[in-house]
Amino acid sequence: MEMFLKGKKSLSFFATDSEDNINRKAFSNDFNEQTSLNVGVFEDWYSFFIAIDSYFKDEKGVLFIYEYPSILLTRDGKRKKSDFITSLQKAIDLLFKKRKITIILTGSNVTFIEREINKYNYELYQRHTFSLKLKKLSFDEALEALKDVSDLKEKAKPLILTNTFPLYLSSINTKKSFDENLDLLFYNQSAIFSDDPSKIITSDLSSSGLNASIIVAISNNFTSAKEIATFLEEDVNKIYKYIDELIENDVLIKRTTFKSKRHINYEIVDPMLAFYYRFIRGKVELIKSGYGKILKEIDKNAINNFIEHYFEKLCISYLEYLNKNGNLEGLFLNFENFNIENNSLLNRSVEINIVSEDNDNLLISDVKFSSSKNGKNIYFKMLENVFIKPFSSYKNKYFYIFSASGFEDSLKEIEDKIYI
Repeated sequence: MEMFLKGKKSLSFFATDSEDNINRKAFSNDFNEQTSLNVGVFEDWYSFFIAIDSYFKDEKGVLFIYEYPSILLTRDGKRKKSDFITSLQKAIDLLFKKRKITIILTGSNVTFIEREINKYNYELYQRHTFSLKLKKLSFDEALEALKDVSDLKEKAKPLILTNTFPLYLSSINTKKSFDENLDLLFYNQSAIFSDDPSKIITSDLSSSGLNASIIVAISNNFTSAKEIATFLEEDVNKIYKYIDELIENDVLIKRTTFKSKRHINYEIVDPMLAFYYRFIRGKVELIKSGYGKILKEIDKNAINNFIEHYFEKLCISYLEYLNKNGNLEGLFLNFENFNIENNSLLNRSVEINIVSEDNDNLLISDVKFSSSKNGKNIYFKMLENVFIKPFSSYKNKYFYIFSASGFEDSLKEIEDKIYI
């Protein structure tokens, strides 16, 4: 950034989810302070952009507006009454096209920003040079962010919740326990995400209406379209329409069952969003009134179950990391699950947490977040599982075992193709 700004004038403004006139007043004060000018309070947003144009003139300049969506959206995702976006469009077309000004709009509300710049009937359509979407950190980068956490289980929990998004990881205090971090993130009166849920990356599209209701249903473990429709008392075809939109915007993901097109479940991509809808939404006022720790204690067991459930997603992220680095025994592009009740050959149910295929190669994985170490019985059960259809025909079989509490020596001593 220092190299980018070299030889350029720059101005920076931070938006909040306050009313429009409050943001304009704050921008006025910031403008006066940064430029040593005294323009008073901007009456409207076009006056602000005229002042920006007059300040930079023909010089190279950079205008930063941080958390830009907060100017236009309330905390619950509703559109504010504001002339900001129409004024920006007008300024780009009439003022800035003659200048050497770079405008950088940032925000954590990714779906909102993408819609603003990519939809043809929106004001900023074809008025941006490029967009940069910060992706999740790779698994090794996320581990580096938590290098000060020595306990493996305490390290796993924030990885599970943050899903390696840099915005979320930067909010974790590595000197505090996971329980204390939950207070900082959600349960304190000034908690980061309950106080301002717009900071949740996917909060815009999922903040209201039937989209929000679908998120609520899935966060409460109603994961098939039929289950969601029944829970919400809605027509299942209508549910499918909204689910498709949520998938398109990276809010939901379709999870299929290995070798079966009939069993389809939907999962929330962002565990932070899932946590908010499962435990926080609807309780914000109580948390602000000081009841956060009591509410967290009431939900203690449910929170533990939530973390255990999303541990599987973390393990898939790790396998994807290995896959992209060429460290798996094939190219495994789709990680699914498998569940069958009362298999006749084994005379028991078969549940496999993660399964994937690449030609003659089969990868299966067992995931456990329990407090006890995994023993060799886990591996022998996995060996039995691959003797049944549809697994028996694969030439090469690779076993991955994940545990949040470690492994018994008896399992470590097995010399087969097993990864723990």
